[in-house]
Amino acid sequence: MKKALILLITAVFALTGAAYAVKVTEDNTYVIIKTDKYEAHWKKAAQMGYMEVFLPGKQNSLIGVGDRAFYHSSNYNGAWRDWGALSKWEIVDQKPGMAVVRYISHDSDSKEYTCTAYYYDSVNYIKHEVVVKNTGKGNVTSFQSGHDPQFEPNVNFDGMKQWDDPIPHCAYWTKDGFAALYTEDGKVVLSAWGGKNPGRMMLSYDDLGVTLKPGQSSDPIVYWVAFGEGGEKEAHALASEVTKEPSSTAVEPTEKLPVIWGEIKR
Repeated sequence: MKKALILLITAVFALTGAAYAVKVTEDNTYVIIKTDKYEAHWKKAAQMGYMEVFLPGKQNSLIGVGDRAFYHSSNYNGAWRDWGALSKWEIVDQKPGMAVVRYISHDSDSKEYTCTAYYYDSVNYIKHEVVVKNTGKGNVTSFQSGHDPQFEPNVNFDGMKQWDDPIPHCAYWTKDGFAALYTEDGKVVLSAWGGKNPGRMMLSYDDLGVTLKPGQSSDPIVYWVAFGEGGEKEAHALASEVTKEPSSTAVEPTEKLPVIWGEIKR
């Protein structure tokens, strides 16, 4: 009986851990998101955003560490102003197989950015919703300058490409996998950067930019980021999938507990 009880307790803890297959932790440098598909590191210092991403079994990150890699930026009030350091983050929802994390940052002038990211264990794409709030004393434009968001890979990549169908999207790929951006409402822009043409990819939501008075917040823009195995073909194929609500591969502990108990009794 004692042995059976120990087995039962072990099974409950194992299943509970498996249920939350999306794990969100932090260290001094990153907020760390681990799923079955990838491990993503969200940089806390400016410019906040994804700075390292590792695929299962791969030693090399799809993004190179630098001052900035994935972030938003706007040219207003006489200068370029990027996402600043992470001022706050929180897990706003967590269920078996998924987690919703909210990141808040302020640029060097008047814009506070709130980015809500949806992570699932069953897919390699991540939905992002970004809202801008005017914290200054004058009016600002919510989205502008075509850098919402942008990727500076900081690694040697094999190729970078954009597509218009089935929705606007772009990707770069290395020998280890790809990183991609997808949008329904924005536009794709590839740019010469770091001596390579193209060398940087971004999404533009300038057409959705609105004037915000002090204290006002914008409606959210929505886009998807993906990290996966393969390259050009795999990144493009995912464009028809990212807008779908993912299902989870995780299992509630209570769903399997009766089976485990039945096995123990035998």
